[in-house]
Amino acid sequence: MAMSPQAQEIYKVLLKTSRPLYARELAIQLKLIPTVVYRLTEELLNLGLIAKSSSYPSQFMAKPINDGLSLFLLHQNKWFSKEFRENLGTVPNNEISKIDPLSFNFIQSRDELMKISAIEADKTVKSIDLLRSGHEIPPETMLSIIEAKKRGIITRMLIQDYSGENADQVANWKQNGILVKKSALKHIRLMIYDSEAIYFMSYKHSESEKDMGIKITYPPFAAILSQLFEEWWKEAETI
Repeated sequence: MAMSPQAQEIYKVLLKTSRPLYARELAIQLKLIPTVVYRLTEELLNLGLIAKSSSYPSQFMAKPINDGLSLFLLHQNKWFSKEFRENLGTVPNNEISKIDPLSFNFIQSRDELMKISAIEADKTVKSIDLLRSGHEIPPETMLSIIEAKKRGIITRMLIQDYSGENADQVANWKQNGILVKKSALKHIRLMIYDSEAIYFMSYKHSESEKDMGIKITYPPFAAILSQLFEEWWKEAETI
């Protein structure tokens, strides 16, 4: 669902301003009547691209461009799902699942993350992309990842803390067919399974047992994070 041309012009003006604008100010700049401006700003408000003051007369201001993009994509996904759900009879069940609502679950520790990772690896059918510290992986988790690789699952690992202390461990991962590269420090752990299930966790060099994380299941968000991982992978250093 695209923005109307006039709504796009209002959004462009607001992006260029450093302060909120009244409807009459927008009307003057765009040579519109204020009632039309109010109607067009409702369109932008519904898309999540701008904010509106609670005072009267109302003032309008564009949200940060990155926030606006994320909210716009979220709206587009909801609109597409609503408008074309009746046509999904010809779509495979595994594709229908990709339009499910956003869901998330909190993870209380690194140990819990590792246990969940083993379960996810056992279910994976396409790919495993990992941004990790580079420290030791529990045997049961590593076994699940290796078994996934044996099934033909493409498995890639970016590590943020490569040194002589873990060089032998990295060599072992590579011997088991895992693609490994050295990444710049991102200050997070990230795990992406089949470009659908996303796991985040904070990353500290010490006291990792105190790290907290979250699982997010939402295909549009997963697609963005998968693309980001691709960019990090291209920039990373081969070990």
